[in-house]
Amino acid sequence: MKKLMNRAGLIYLAATVTLVIVFARLGFWQLDRAAEKKQMLEHASQAQRAAPERTLAFDDPRQFLYREFLLRGKFDLHRQFLLDNRIHNKQAGFEVLTPFITDSEGHVILVNRGWVAHDGNRSLKTRIDVPRRDSDLISGLLTIPSRGFTLGDAIDGSQSGWPKVLQYLDYEAIGREISNGSVLPAVLVLAEDQPGSFAYNWRPVANGPHKHYGYAFQWFAMLLAVMTIFVYLNFIKKDE
Repeated sequence: MKKLMNRAGLIYLAATVTLVIVFARLGFWQLDRAAEKKQMLEHASQAQRAAPERTLAFDDPRQFLYREFLLRGKFDLHRQFLLDNRIHNKQAGFEVLTPFITDSEGHVILVNRGWVAHDGNRSLKTRIDVPRRDSDLISGLLTIPSRGFTLGDAIDGSQSGWPKVLQYLDYEAIGREISNGSVLPAVLVLAEDQPGSFAYNWRPVANGPHKHYGYAFQWFAMLLAVMTIFVYLNFIKKDE
């Protein structure tokens, strides 16, 4: 009986130590995530205060992340994309991505013109068009959206006509769909006051650092609860 009690005590001790380690690691991981989000927000704020860039002639778009760009060129209104499953004010919809060809270098970059409601595709083609001009001057922030969780192809091959619905950003697949076959691996988020923009649905980070602080507090609270129960059952209750 004593051996069984000792064995049970060891198992309980091992379980307690394991939970303490797991909860501690999860708590510190959330603190690290909060620090990353805070750093990203500070970087975005600093980048947006810099003078606007006027060319896409760069080797690595990450060097200009969140920088403002002023570009002259024209939209390819015949080949637009709708990024699916985007939420704005708790409503499902699309983000409109329109290829933009610069006058100076002929580079093609996707421009996120904002969010539109998911109320059927029939009227979308006319709703997302902008007046056709020989040249436009646009302003926006350079972003590099992550793919997130991906399953299947970005573009369903059975789609005919335009605009085409995207499940996620795949620059190679998008490049194959447009006329010149290439697109820069970045997205320019059109400024809210620009002609042809829709509901602004962009933030540097989806959730700020405060959410991660909240998660960290929960993990550390669970750690404290486990330790409190262990101390009570093994020391205080025995003394009673």
